[in-house]
Formats: sequence, structure tokens, C-alpha cells
Amino acid sequence: MGTHGTEWQSVSPLPELGQMVCGTCRTLVFYPRGAPRVRCVSCKTINLVLEDHQIGNVNCANCEVLLMYPYGAPKVKCSCCHSITDVGMYN
Repeated sequence: MGTHGTEWQSVSPLPELGQMVCGTCRTLVFYPRGAPRVRCVSCKTINLVLEDHQIGNVNCANCEVLLMYPYGAPKVKCSCCHSITDVGMYN
């Protein structure tokens, strides 16, 4: 049997996507896994991409919101209430 004029094209698989929130405008940004930096589509800020094993979590000392920070950072500033939380004991 023939293909009746239909051509089959090989389709390459889509890259696995990661997601992050822009550090400037808080827009959700999708990017191909493995990219070291990502430009936000909304505000054009270039964001550094950190892998899961490079990120720590701590609750804000003032408002209790969950904060993410790069491992090794001594302090993190809350994006909600702008207070500074010491993360030294969590590193």
C-alpha cells in the first residue's frame, strides 16, 4: 500500500522545559532545561537560572512567606515585606 501522497516528516522532540519567576516583575518564565540564563518576556530582565540543588528555602523572619535563595548566601531579602532574614544556619 502507498501513502497516498502523504509525506512523513521526522519530528524532533520538544526540549524539556523548566520554569521560574522573574526576579524583577514576577512573571512566570518557561525556558529549556540547562539554560544558564533566561530573559523575561515581559520586562526583558536577564535572570540567572539555578538548579534545584543550588537553591535553599527559608521562611521570612517577619512575614513567614517562603523564600528561595542561592546556597551560600548569608542573608535574603523578602520580596513581600522587604525585611532581611539571616540564612547562615540553614546553609
